[in-house]
Amino acid sequence: MLTPAELKSLLKTSRLHLTKRLGQHHLIDSRVIARIVEACEPLDGATVVEIGPGLGALTERLAGRARRVVAVEVDRGIAALLELRLRKLGNVEVRCEDILQFSWEPFRHAIAVGAIPYHITSPILASLCDARGSVDRAVLVIQDEVAQRLAALPGTKAYGRLSVLVQYGWEVVLGLSVSRGAFFPPPGVASRCVELSRRGRPAVEVADEPLFFEVVKAAFSQRRKMLANALETLPEERRLPRAELQALLASAGLPGSVRGETLSLEKFAVLANALAGWPVR
Repeated sequence: MLTPAELKSLLKTSRLHLTKRLGQHHLIDSRVIARIVEACEPLDGATVVEIGPGLGALTERLAGRARRVVAVEVDRGIAALLELRLRKLGNVEVRCEDILQFSWEPFRHAIAVGAIPYHITSPILASLCDARGSVDRAVLVIQDEVAQRLAALPGTKAYGRLSVLVQYGWEVVLGLSVSRGAFFPPPGVASRCVELSRRGRPAVEVADEPLFFEVVKAAFSQRRKMLANALETLPEERRLPRAELQALLASAGLPGSVRGETLSLEKFAVLANALAGWPVR
């Protein structure tokens, strides 16, 4: 892998500049990289999709263990330089593409890996949730605060819509803490490696999955308000008069004063299933 000095020199020679807009922070700590690869095991025979490979410090290690690595880099200049650097590796394919537009469908049973851009962490996680049929596991380095949200329990400050979205389809394990100094340039926040393993079936059974997520979205849109008030932001066809809302909550075994931030996945499922059976206006 490149040392920090070599990385700086290569960028200067290639007339490339890292930008805050793309959230470009390259891993430069070999011990951290080794731990990330270790968290990805088993890799024998696996296809890895690396998100934001940069100049390939992690890519090289992954290529030494996996059958195939697809490195998805949005920066055209960085992608071209990465392809040049790793052309000797026959199992690495560099794609200059926006990961938010990436099609996961062709990569069945893939492992998603990467130190992902912090400013698009939530959209990337949402796209991985949508791609559960293709992605078996994900090992991601993300902002520590966001990692805590993924594993948060109901009633805690960190618990929110993203917690429910991810925990619905994935087992979440918080892994290695990653210091700012593990990157060049160093980000302004601490990071953590988080491991996601796709559940064989969702954590809860719901009659209407899109409706379940609409209920969760509404509940956290105004998290300090009572749930009955928050549910008034549901799509128009699902909105209920206040009296019916109270009846709905009662049918789900919830008090009228309950707040969405206190509901477990199981309680959200009970509520969404009750609403699914309610007459559509």
